Amino acid sequence: MIPLIALFLTGLIALFLAFAKKSELVIAVVIAGILGTIGLLVNEWFHPYLNVRYKGLYFDHFAVAFGVITLSITLLVCLVAYSRYKHRLEHIGDYYSLLVFSACGALCLFAFTDLFMLFLGIEILSIPLYVLAGSKKDDLRSNEAALKYFIMGSFATGILLFGIALVYGSTASFDISTISMIASTQESMPVMFFVGVIMILCAMAFKVGAAPFHFWSPDVYTGSPTIVTSFMSTVVKMAAFGAFMKLFFVCFGIASTFWAPTLAIMAGLTMTIANVSAVFQDNFKRMLAYSSVSHVGYILMALIAMNQASLFNMLFYLTSYSLATLLIFTIYMRVKDEAKHEGVSAFNGLGKSNPLMAFAMILGIVSLAGIPPTAGFFGKYFLFANVFADYPWLVIVAILNSTISIYYYFKVVIAMYFTEAHGDDKACACLPTLNNIVVIICSLGVLSLGVMSGFLNIF
Repeated sequence: MIPLIALFLTGLIALFLAFAKKSELVIAVVIAGILGTIGLLVNEWFHPYLNVRYKGLYFDHFAVAFGVITLSITLLVCLVAYSRYKHRLEHIGDYYSLLVFSACGALCLFAFTDLFMLFLGIEILSIPLYVLAGSKKDDLRSNEAALKYFIMGSFATGILLFGIALVYGSTASFDISTISMIASTQESMPVMFFVGVIMILCAMAFKVGAAPFHFWSPDVYTGSPTIVTSFMSTVVKMAAFGAFMKLFFVCFGIASTFWAPTLAIMAGLTMTIANVSAVFQDNFKRMLAYSSVSHVGYILMALIAMNQASLFNMLFYLTSYSLATLLIFTIYMRVKDEAKHEGVSAFNGLGKSNPLMAFAMILGIVSLAGIPPTAGFFGKYFLFANVFADYPWLVIVAILNSTISIYYYFKVVIAMYFTEAHGDDKACACLPTLNNIVVIICSLGVLSLGVMSGFLNIF
């Protein structure tokens, strides 16, 4: 509970410090606050008895591990955002405080112990994003993204609440451990319980962007400011999957024979629809949006396996995916600014004009494609191996989809190294200092996680 309070105070202080109109002061407070919160979370790993308890929240090892990784990615996003926000002195405090408040929702989703706190965590995570998605007020696509995200998110929340009501009606409890115990001790649960589980499953599928509830993702990701898109595709996805795993592992695990086959079909559809759609995209940002949806299909395989290895496999894959995605978005923002458009051709000639930036871009692309020796390869290997015994057909579908993804990922490689830059497509320029730091950290992370993958199981 103390880390959550510390993170909230960080956002609050950043909000009011903006009145001083000193961007350096705001980013310094945000960095210090997030690092301090990470330190408090690590302390709770080793000294859980010092926890300030609250009935609906408990920071166990699962919550601490997911929380530390999520806040680390949040910190990197904040560093990248500085080059975008430092000149907007009127609103820099708003932007950073909204990012931090959304991260508070992520911590709630990792630590919740009852369905009521799950609902609150999702809303705390989502509401700042509705604002951030539409923060480019003069851009119609940003306005459209915010409206679509808000309306679709509201419907998904309604479905979630309906499902929670049905589960409560059949168990008389919001507590996830109590619900699990009741479901395991009774010979048969009422139909109302299973309908509630399916409704909650649909709502969570929307939050992570799984098919057939993914239609909002491409438009929202494309229309939102790029820094917000990078936050949504990394931190928000990690938070939603953490909640998804905890809810169905602890609360509904006893009913896995009921929902796991449905989730397996959903995973296969998600990765297939997204990868095939991505093949036809010329807009790089929209292509990455479909790529993000396809990775949802892979990550769902950790949920389907439903064993102790699933926790580590999901965390490892989410970490490698987030590092690679943030690495790509950081470089893309600079390239787009130079080329003045969002097409894949914006990368034309980058291999000659800035070889180091192009090499970092390749690391991110190769990791997302699942090619060794990057972390993405080992993440996919862990997921596929864990689910193969029960769902071999799904692993075959996943391998075929990974092959398809190589086609559209390598469009960028071809543009960087085999296409000459001319006119508006000329790509170059160095990154700002903080962005360079993020690129280096993400590049090292993508490589080192791959090398050390066999020694990192923390659960």
